[in-house]
Amino acid sequence: MAKIEVDSDPKKSLTAPPKQASDNGENLLVALVSGCTAAALTATLTYPFDFIKTQQQINKDAYMKKWKIPGNYPSTLGQMYKGGSALVLGEIIKNGTRLISYNWASQFMAIDSHHGQTNKTTAPRIVIAGIMSATIETAWIVPFENIKVTMIQNQSLQNELTRTKDLGYDITGSKSHQLYQHHHNKLSNKPLYLRQYVSPNAYYLEEIIDSMKSNKHKFQPPKSKEKLHIENLKSYYNKHPSLTLFGTIKEMYRLKGIKAFTAGTFITYTRQIALSWVWFSSYNAMRQLINPHQKENLWANRDYSVITSIGVHAMSSLAVIAVTQPLDVVKTHMQSKNGKKICRDSLSTAYKLFLTQGPLSMFKGALPRFLKVLISSGMTATVYEYVENIVNAAGGQTMFKLE
Repeated sequence: MAKIEVDSDPKKSLTAPPKQASDNGENLLVALVSGCTAAALTATLTYPFDFIKTQQQINKDAYMKKWKIPGNYPSTLGQMYKGGSALVLGEIIKNGTRLISYNWASQFMAIDSHHGQTNKTTAPRIVIAGIMSATIETAWIVPFENIKVTMIQNQSLQNELTRTKDLGYDITGSKSHQLYQHHHNKLSNKPLYLRQYVSPNAYYLEEIIDSMKSNKHKFQPPKSKEKLHIENLKSYYNKHPSLTLFGTIKEMYRLKGIKAFTAGTFITYTRQIALSWVWFSSYNAMRQLINPHQKENLWANRDYSVITSIGVHAMSSLAVIAVTQPLDVVKTHMQSKNGKKICRDSLSTAYKLFLTQGPLSMFKGALPRFLKVLISSGMTATVYEYVENIVNAAGGQTMFKLE
């Protein structure tokens, strides 16, 4: 990897390179192995927080309590890791793409020749390179986030189906026209979607969506063969939710096509930008508050005690959650099974959540997400350094050397 120098003016200089980096820069292969390994291990160990967060955001607690629905939370560790394969695979690809794209963008943005020095760059150019790589890596997040959310919903739906066998009606709404109406103790030929519990983790049929939007049942023209096929697929997957990675991908594609993997793209970009901005802003503010006389450009300052470092990190994580949690909640609902069917865009989703579930619904899942953010960043740095040392040590060894 070509050497990338930074302007020598201290007012414009960026963070000094890590101790492990040599004068010629860090080896790209070492960075790839260390970064992807650290990302995969961290995502695996912290995934239960992600599962609980997503489930809390989608569940309607008051609605479930009204109909006395048993909780759909996981009963085993295996259930709690449902969707983890999609997230880990996405993290590996995302981190690999980040390093490769940043390396390419840095060299692309470097000046070929400047006063006899080759491959010289400046702070603004490095910032632009970072934005370019961040844009590319965020594009990889969206499909895997959609798969992860659907897998979590499928596991939640499976738990609900298992725990509500004795309710006397179908919680997916697939047979609502023939349900037993408890309030009048007689059979009704009218849809009862608004008079029974319909799981938010199931695919809503067209009649349910119409009743939710208009609060009344209108005359519907005959459905085309294609729509009937989709409705039948919804009913099938509501009864047999996919619980594997490839099964979920097949399910999503059959029902929604390629759009199933691109939902929530804009809100995901918005969340990533806000996350980075809040993290660096709050982290710098805390450092300046602790030591107002330190130089602003010393991001790699290691003079803090362990307790102080943990405190700064915890406060920064708290600020990230406080600002970006509503964006994360909206993103999850946009990427859910019925996201596009119920709400058109991110703003209408936020508005509907605020009106129907109250302002606190915008902060559902904040605690597990805070714990994940708090643990994952420090764990990633530790694992990265450990793997990097192993790879560097192994790189200096020669196998089957003849004496």
